[in-house]
Amino acid sequence: MNCIAIDDEPLALDVIIEFCKEINFLNLMGTFTNPFDAVELLNSQNIELVFLDIHMPQITGIDFLRSLYHPPMIIFTTAYKEYAPLGFEINAVDYLIKPFAFDRFVKSVNKADMLLKLNNLQSNTCDNRSRVISDFLMIKIEYNTKRVDLDDILFIEGMKDYIKLYTGTRPLLTKTTLKNINEKLPADRFLRVHKSFIVSLSKIESIENNRIRIGEHRIPVGELFKSQFYSIVNQNLI
Repeated sequence: MNCIAIDDEPLALDVIIEFCKEINFLNLMGTFTNPFDAVELLNSQNIELVFLDIHMPQITGIDFLRSLYHPPMIIFTTAYKEYAPLGFEINAVDYLIKPFAFDRFVKSVNKADMLLKLNNLQSNTCDNRSRVISDFLMIKIEYNTKRVDLDDILFIEGMKDYIKLYTGTRPLLTKTTLKNINEKLPADRFLRVHKSFIVSLSKIESIENNRIRIGEHRIPVGELFKSQFYSIVNQNLI
């Protein structure tokens, strides 16, 4: 389970780091003292669980959670008991009161693991039912909903709260995140190559100096995505 921890107290993060090392199904991908520094990783990687402090100087953990379009599972970590009812109202997995012991931490992450497996089971069932119509997307554009065939998509650009789909005609702009649309695209046809770009693998014309050419466009390959991208390229190299 990919997870991150956000807490303005470095000592609190050290505890979570040590506890995560003892649990083999947890993959702690980052720790942050400022919640806004975690946004890029949340948008670019499949983060399934966040250990989140509530009282932080930049923004409360609850307000930060509410700011996320598609928040992962949350385990609140705080010294303030009075926020527990609110934490559960917004569907937090658990609420750990500092200082918490390892056995209490284990109980909390086991609950998250169980919920993740249940959600994946339900998602796989839904995916199997929907694969028949998975060759297109329905995109909201202002007051209309437009069908976009996957075969027509060249690449997709993320722009904070919006994405821009390039289809060979004029780009289509819609309000969602790159992470959200990436989850709806078939992984064998589309690949995220940068924090701001997803490309259609079949539309790649050439690669030069870590830039992908699709028509007149040059799309950079980000450092976080080079390994996966070039692994796919090398599979087709002659």
